[in-house]
Amino acid sequence: MGCPVRLLTCNIHHGQGIDGKVKLQRLASVLQQYNPDAVALQEVDRHLPRSHLRHQARVLARYLSMYFAFAPTINWLGICQYGMAVLSRYPISRHQYHPLPAGTEPRGLQVTRISLREEGFLLLNTHLGLDYREREIQIKEIRKILRLLNGPVVLAGDMNTEKLAIPELPVTPVPTLPTFPSYRPRFALDRIFASCHWQVVHAMTLPTTASDHLPLLVELVLES
Repeated sequence: MGCPVRLLTCNIHHGQGIDGKVKLQRLASVLQQYNPDAVALQEVDRHLPRSHLRHQARVLARYLSMYFAFAPTINWLGICQYGMAVLSRYPISRHQYHPLPAGTEPRGLQVTRISLREEGFLLLNTHLGLDYREREIQIKEIRKILRLLNGPVVLAGDMNTEKLAIPELPVTPVPTLPTFPSYRPRFALDRIFASCHWQVVHAMTLPTTASDHLPLLVELVLES
């Protein structure tokens, strides 16, 4: 059994805390304390006025001394964008974006390969829809993609539901941990699922009011 890999997922709400103020460094300070190996982020802005025109994925990556890959789900004039990002302490050797069937808001699946040691692993990042029928269609599409992948895989993100099982990724923390709303967590909307190559060592939420969701941190090890 190898060394634990610390994976974190968080819907950052474009850096806006429950006080209504956008303070990206506040969130970065929380993440830095827990020293994750890789991070899956949702609701990330790039050059939007509401978040001071910053490329948030790049800013967080620089603050945490990590590599990053940004995947926009919404574009305005090709300049202002909104979407997801993966940060990693190790090089990101692959990055793809798969649009998912969606309703009122575009949704997608970000696929990255994290070059950890020899084999590496695939880290997938998503933010599912609000409507359960929409989510069912999106999960079916994600499962199709998963069946085409080989080797260790982790899927992280804001699933917008507590009732979710993915047969291709049976390893997940039990019990689920509530992450929303951050000031009084009741719903386990943010989840991490892994292929049978992995074993869960530890899972916890990080106390913070830097977003309306709590970050979820999961330690996994690759089984020998």
